[in-house]
Amino acid sequence: MKNIRQKVWCAIFILFFQFSTFCNAITETYNFEFNDILKKAIEQSYDLKIADFDIFIAKQGIRGARSEYFPKINASIGSEYTKNFKDYANTSVSVVGDAFVNPYTRFQSLMGITLSYNIFDFGVRKGKLDIAKEDTELKELLEKEQQQALTLTLIDTFSKIDILKKQIDINEKILELNKKNQEYKKRLFEAKEISKTELNSQNAQVQKNEIEILELKALAQETLNWINFYTKNEYQLENLKIKTIEKPNINPMEFNDYTKSLTWLIQEKEIKKKELALKVAKRNNLPKVNAYSRYYLYGSNHSSYNKTLEDLGPSNYTIGATVFMPVFDGMKNSSEIQSANLELQQQLIKRDKEIAQYMTKIATMKTNLIYLEKQIDTNKSTIKELEEKYKSTKKLADNKISTPIELNEAKIELLKEQIELEKNTISSVAIIKAIETMNMN
Repeated sequence: MKNIRQKVWCAIFILFFQFSTFCNAITETYNFEFNDILKKAIEQSYDLKIADFDIFIAKQGIRGARSEYFPKINASIGSEYTKNFKDYANTSVSVVGDAFVNPYTRFQSLMGITLSYNIFDFGVRKGKLDIAKEDTELKELLEKEQQQALTLTLIDTFSKIDILKKQIDINEKILELNKKNQEYKKRLFEAKEISKTELNSQNAQVQKNEIEILELKALAQETLNWINFYTKNEYQLENLKIKTIEKPNINPMEFNDYTKSLTWLIQEKEIKKKELALKVAKRNNLPKVNAYSRYYLYGSNHSSYNKTLEDLGPSNYTIGATVFMPVFDGMKNSSEIQSANLELQQQLIKRDKEIAQYMTKIATMKTNLIYLEKQIDTNKSTIKELEEKYKSTKKLADNKISTPIELNEAKIELLKEQIELEKNTISSVAIIKAIETMNMN
């Protein structure tokens, strides 16, 4: 009996411990900081992982371009049966390239090794290597641009959640005050001190307040879902303790030099690639000097394929050089030069467009920032006035001159203005942070 009691108490203790752990997990509060979110998002970003592969692929392009500086070694082997309808007494064997010709009906085999090397091509291979290097650096800049775009997205998303969470918190305080006024007005109505219309109006205000909070929570959770997507974490709105983004210690109005931006650097790399491509296309018309060496082993037999392998032995050795120069290629290279030149001119226009868009974004941010700073000053001034109004109303309420309803309404008015201040302040910091991000490279 004693053992049974011990087991029962043990089971109760375990259940209690598990329930406590479950409750703690539900009520656990997360410190929601922008830098932590950004770090997790960078680690989990699909786009950045794809960009990493683009860099690896571009580096293989450098390896491919460098291979042109090494000699090429090719081995060939061939076997054939030749049936000649006229046999000649001449026993000589002729070899043309990798082909062999003889005047007899027989089996024959040929093995050859060819060594070739590009001695001089007026910088074509160097130009291709430079293009590959520029492409790799471009891919690295594009990865930074992806990270910058992710940062800007998170600044916007994080700020929205911060604003919505503060709106929810303050509106819940307003709802509490409206419910108190609802109770006061119910008593006044029952005492026939106010009309039914006034009570209905207060009831409608409470309902409107509740609906507004539900809408804000829905918007906040929808926005938080994107944070969950970027970070691969599951955050719950009610468990978040949001730390507002710190205001960067910069003067955003001083940022006017677009040549330090990623947008400019990327466009300059694109133009450099087009210039090199045009240079290579022009030099393809110039002569190329190649050296080569070949070594052949030949074997033959009139009646047996296997005996041709036994007969296989050194046949000849060749060394030489060629100068290759295109005389007429149907205007193919001319069209390639023209295309490369047109692509370069097109890229210059694209650069101007990208920079114009970049500067317009910065200018728009600065304009919005100036507006928000004026709004913040107005909000602060209004809050001071409303605080004075609340203090005066409280004194009147303490002296029974004004009602608790009027005191609550003064508090509600103050809280509504605090919402506007929070929205404008957070939006202002977000813009400064975005300007700072757009000017980092």
